[in-house]
Amino acid sequence: MMEIAEVVGVLEGLPGIRAAVTAGRVSAYVAAIDDTVRIDAAEVLRHRRIWAPNGDPAAELVMGDEQEVWPLILTPSDVVYQPVDTAIVLDSPIEFRIANAPHIVAYTEMEQAAEQVALACERPGPVELDGVAASLLLVRCQVVAATLAGLRPVRSVAWWQRAWAAIGGDVPLPPFRADPVWDELAQQASTSTVTAAAEGPDAQGEAAARVTIADFRAVAPALSAVRLDEEFVSFWRAFMPVTPARFGGVLLDRLDDARADVALYPDGGGSVDVTIPGGDAAALLQFSWSGKDELQVDEIRIPAAMAHSGLFQRVMFNTERLAAMLGFRQVTLLASGVGAYAFAVMGYPRDPGLHQALRRRRQ
Repeated sequence: MMEIAEVVGVLEGLPGIRAAVTAGRVSAYVAAIDDTVRIDAAEVLRHRRIWAPNGDPAAELVMGDEQEVWPLILTPSDVVYQPVDTAIVLDSPIEFRIANAPHIVAYTEMEQAAEQVALACERPGPVELDGVAASLLLVRCQVVAATLAGLRPVRSVAWWQRAWAAIGGDVPLPPFRADPVWDELAQQASTSTVTAAAEGPDAQGEAAARVTIADFRAVAPALSAVRLDEEFVSFWRAFMPVTPARFGGVLLDRLDDARADVALYPDGGGSVDVTIPGGDAAALLQFSWSGKDELQVDEIRIPAAMAHSGLFQRVMFNTERLAAMLGFRQVTLLASGVGAYAFAVMGYPRDPGLHQALRRRRQ
């Protein structure tokens, strides 16, 4: 168990987080999500400083009581925690399980999932009710878990209510348990307005189909074509579902002064070389593809002077986001030269005891 001052000290080192002590608890306001985590220091068993998958510094807290342990991870832009079991949410003697439910979830992922199910329910045409029911149940489990950490995810509840209203509550689920905190959030959400992202995949695809040489010149030298001509542009319009600006913006996000060189081929394949300057040496990322199934990371070089800075995580995070936008089913990293390269840990949780505890619960 940790002292209050120690918990505050752990969180104060993270940018974007404002920690304070309120009513005997540590309050950590995360500006990026406009919400506050409330931590009982008596439940904090241990902690470690880690790198988030996007390369940000983060704090992983191992929370626990006499019965169990659970994670609470704070980054400058997010909070990661463990969703509650469906039995906590549903008032039913029958066990309901969501086969692909994640063992941990980020606050931003919860909001995105709530928005997606609401928009899916509001689209014209038939709705696949079993899938919608699972999504609504999963989001509700995530929201309830967030409230147990002191968070108040009003926007997620607002999206959930929109989905529920769009289908008239007609889903194959038993009743939900009484939850005064949910009711309070629902009341607050009923007076708020949530709007979807302004530009979705369809809009990006339409813009990509109208790309010209001028669009590439506008993003140079950060993003450059290996041979910029009308043939290259025609390949882009045929195979790329995003604009050059969006491609470069995702791939080079928060990689200062980085440059990417892109090659495209008539069969739809391509390759990208990214160079990230860093003093006397530069980091290098190379990836390629020959179809839409797999994007293959061929090489990553991180100079010693740039190691242990979260750069590997950031590079891979950007690459995975780009791969998802382009429609690839998976990203493969080819690791060679064992002993010469040390590949960083990407996922959560990092604490060995916590990792084992979560694995046991999922078995």
